[in-house]
Amino acid sequence: AYSPLGSPGTPWLKSNVLKNPVLTMVAEKLGKTPAQVALRWGLQSGQSVLPKSTTEARIKENFDILDWSIPDDLFSKFSEIEQ
Repeated sequence: AYSPLGSPGTPWLKSNVLKNPVLTMVAEKLGKTPAQVALRWGLQSGQSVLPKSTTEARIKENFDILDWSIPDDLFSKFSEIEQ
């Protein structure tokens, strides 16, 4: 998925993915950022994720999704999100 974190600041953005209550709850429980959880969810769902960032700190944060996983009980919470 290109731009899996949404496109904050663009006029066509309808919602802010990173402020979704399920996403923020899972991130808090795991001690990760909502962006990391969203990217990890994509990987665990079998998707390719292509985040775009020019900020060094965010690029490093985006790479810190490979050595952990979202436990099944929390992963199942994502099915509660309305599409």
